[in-house]
Amino acid sequence: MNDLSIPILLVGIGMLFVVLVSVLLLGVRQLLVSRSRGAFECTVRRRGLVGGSSWQHGLMRFGTDRLRWFRAFSLRLRPEVVLRRSEIQDVTRQILPAQVEGGEEQCLIEFRLRGGREVSALVDTASGAALNSWLEAAPMGSVLGDAD
Repeated sequence: MNDLSIPILLVGIGMLFVVLVSVLLLGVRQLLVSRSRGAFECTVRRRGLVGGSSWQHGLMRFGTDRLRWFRAFSLRLRPEVVLRRSEIQDVTRQILPAQVEGGEEQCLIEFRLRGGREVSALVDTASGAALNSWLEAAPMGSVLGDAD
């Protein structure tokens, strides 16, 4: 080996180490989010930086007073979308037929929040039923429009 190949070898080993650590952290984060109670697969429509929108896959998790959505395959520990129960004004649900024969039906849920913000989520029918139960189980007065 000549003197020039040693730094290149060290840079290569360093880059390999960084990639392995990143993959390990990604796996641990995904495991922690998915193993917690009340987590289910959910695809959310998100706005892009230039005005378009796209569907992004992730996990949504129930809380006592909020829903937290974590994007799949992200190193971010905090949720990217938080829906507080007190901010939800209206919820519409629509059952979508299966895309392929023998596939599973999905439920499109659109949340209308205070300030005119809207969030659309696509879940399977069982998770849609669980989400509906979570909304209906709200304590009296914690949802807009409740008769106090």
